[in-house]
Amino acid sequence: MPEPSGTDRAMELFVYGPIGLAAYLRDTAPSFLRLFVSRGRAIVDGQRRSAEGQLANARAVGEFASAQGAPQVRRVVADALATARTRTEEALDYLGGLAADVGGPPAARVRPVPADGDQPSFRVAPPPDEYEQLAIRDYDELSASQVVERLEGLPRGELDAIRAYEASHRARNTVLGKIEQLQRPVG
Repeated sequence: MPEPSGTDRAMELFVYGPIGLAAYLRDTAPSFLRLFVSRGRAIVDGQRRSAEGQLANARAVGEFASAQGAPQVRRVVADALATARTRTEEALDYLGGLAADVGGPPAARVRPVPADGDQPSFRVAPPPDEYEQLAIRDYDELSASQVVERLEGLPRGELDAIRAYEASHRARNTVLGKIEQLQRPVG
């Protein structure tokens, strides 16, 4: 076969080639298009299923954490509030003791008292004779909330003695307020 001329080559490359390619694409394009669409759909569906699975897992973990974590959070917060309350009462007791030391009887003294193994808090220790006269045993070792718990049911005379002692020593508003409440006439 003779070698094609430059014109024949140009015709093949620029005319017959593109026409043949166009005809081939026209015949095969629908099947290729279906193939491409099918492949694209499979990829998108796979990604959607994966995302839905991850979302379902995240939702399940969130529901579990919410159901199981809420009581734990409540417990931690309640413990922190109890600790804060105790520390606040100790600080107020200490400040009340300092105020009593400034204007109170000279026999009162401030001494450290360990609080739950932490750093010691400071409380006022009364002279021994006053200490033994109170109706509540170990009165000065108790926090205000512990004293308040023990006031119910005490006779009026003992409440008066505790009020006088408290007012002259620590002057804790919590204790004095509870005694006032208990001594109010009912009705």
